[in-house]
Amino acid sequence: MFKDIENSAELQQYLFKFGVNEHPLQTEIREYTEKNLGNAATMQISPDQGAFLQFIIKSSNIQNCLEIGTFTGYSALTMALALPENGSIISLDIDKKNTDIAKKYWNKHSVGKKIDFILAPALETMDEFVNLDKTFDLIFIDADKKNYKNYFLKSLDLTEKDGIIIIDNTLWKGKVADKSANDDKTNSIKEFNTFIRDFKGTENMILPIADGMTICRKL
Repeated sequence: MFKDIENSAELQQYLFKFGVNEHPLQTEIREYTEKNLGNAATMQISPDQGAFLQFIIKSSNIQNCLEIGTFTGYSALTMALALPENGSIISLDIDKKNTDIAKKYWNKHSVGKKIDFILAPALETMDEFVNLDKTFDLIFIDADKKNYKNYFLKSLDLTEKDGIIIIDNTLWKGKVADKSANDDKTNSIKEFNTFIRDFKGTENMILPIADGMTICRKL
């Protein structure tokens, strides 16, 4: 029988203190979001997820990234900080209010020049990128759950062999394992997880970090 460490607020703070080296501007965005956006702040990735993204970018020699879902800009900044000097990231979202917050913080650091933001429906922009034969080394999906499968399939068209696709929230507060949880968002994640498990075009695993992250490598 597998035995997991029981999570707690104290253990989480220990992890953030000893397992994460957060840049001061990351901390500033995160704390602003937690203070001012109420329950919506849970949409922001956690510091340990950010550290994981940075590790993947640095260890896999990632040069360019695409982000689906910007929110207040923490994850885009996090990835930009890890990219090489000539690296770049394009972030897509339709929420002007929150992404204006993101741009304000990005402009506080020189890595902001690596981030290009497009205010438009992500699937439409991804179609444009496909038509332009544009590809990315890493795509991070963290947007509306009902479109996860669509985002994933478009991402396959925008990555080459060994390209990495990472999807957030795939454990969905643990509700994916609850047979009685049948709300629309939970069902969308459950269906997506089933699809990914059976999909033959990528090598996949779910990491039990924060709200769950699925990492896929295109075959």
